[in-house]
Amino acid sequence: MRKRLFCFLLLALLMGGLLPVLAQEGITVTSNTYEYTFSEEIVFRLQAHSESEIEEVTLFYKYGLKGAANRRLPEFTPDREIVVEHVERLQRGEIPPGSEIEYYWRIEDAAGHRLKTETVTFTYMDDRFDWQHLTQDKVTLYWYDADRAFGQRLLDSAVDSLARLEERVGVELEHPIKIIVYQSKEDMMEALAFKGQVFEALITTLGTVVAPDIVLLHGTHAEVDRTIAHELTHVVVGLATENPYGDIPAWLNEGLAMYNEGDLRGGNRAALEAAIRENRLHSVRSLTAHTGRPEEVNLWYGEAYSMVEFLIETYGKEKMAELLAVFKEGTPYDEALMRVYGFDQDGLDARWRESLGLPPRGVEAPLATATPEPREEPRVERAPGGGVCCGGLVPVGLLVLLSGAMGLRRRLRAST
Repeated sequence: MRKRLFCFLLLALLMGGLLPVLAQEGITVTSNTYEYTFSEEIVFRLQAHSESEIEEVTLFYKYGLKGAANRRLPEFTPDREIVVEHVERLQRGEIPPGSEIEYYWRIEDAAGHRLKTETVTFTYMDDRFDWQHLTQDKVTLYWYDADRAFGQRLLDSAVDSLARLEERVGVELEHPIKIIVYQSKEDMMEALAFKGQVFEALITTLGTVVAPDIVLLHGTHAEVDRTIAHELTHVVVGLATENPYGDIPAWLNEGLAMYNEGDLRGGNRAALEAAIRENRLHSVRSLTAHTGRPEEVNLWYGEAYSMVEFLIETYGKEKMAELLAVFKEGTPYDEALMRVYGFDQDGLDARWRESLGLPPRGVEAPLATATPEPREEPRVERAPGGGVCCGGLVPVGLLVLLSGAMGLRRRLRAST
């Protein structure tokens, strides 16, 4: 009797465990498709039937390395046979090319059956072009309208810049990344968020970080190798310091990117040398955010480079790697510097000035006689990343590297 009772209970438990699976069989998906038009829309379509009337259909999708999940409730007429379509309208630049999009449907009928479809993943690319790609180490580079040698040269430049960053700064790439190469300003513009007709007429974006693992690149510009080094540094540093509490100082983020480019650019160096001669360097604390004054852009980036150069060449790349690791914990600026170097932002400012031959802040330097340099037309070589520079007054032909790494992290943390 006990044996029969045990078998009966075991059978009941097994049947109870099977009931949810059998219930799902009441709903059948006959078609699950998608299509998209770049920077315009993504269309998700579903066909399903059930023995009971299907009452609720929900679409879940997300994109990107750290993208938040989106939930949509498409309209449809409840029935045992349904066809559902959801059109997700897109703003220009809303989803970067190269993004991995994942989605699934949840379906419920009147009998209480519920079905979650398998997750579908696809790569959202700019469908205006026929893309080629090459991969080496953790870098995949996409390009179009050029031969393999073109793609290989840019990929080699990217791999070299990452190796240089590891050698000079002590940090390396943590996750695979994608570089999407456009052949012209006009082609690339469709992949960027709209910033106004005046801005776009005057600005050429050489490169920009549009996601933690995606860089857009103007691949035919003369500055392409410097741009690759600059933007990949933002990617590596961004991944190395990502945390939910705050960003690293702007001078450190941009200074590392420029340091990895190589020698300081002429316009930045001239502005820096003039500020040193005239004893008018900005304080470290004032450089934690980008300048909004167009006449100070060259100097701001020159100072950022100079501070990073001072820290690395004085204290070594190991200390710099340690500083980035401390920032990854969400440590405030002064505390991070104190833990690694033994001084805060004011201490850094004093030591940096001393290394340049300047007196303590607040003490005037003796007047120096300098040979006037040839006067040339001012040219802003780099503008602050992530926003409209120069307060709306932008020189014609201005070349901009929209790094955007820090602002990007803030946008990713914002709710969608």
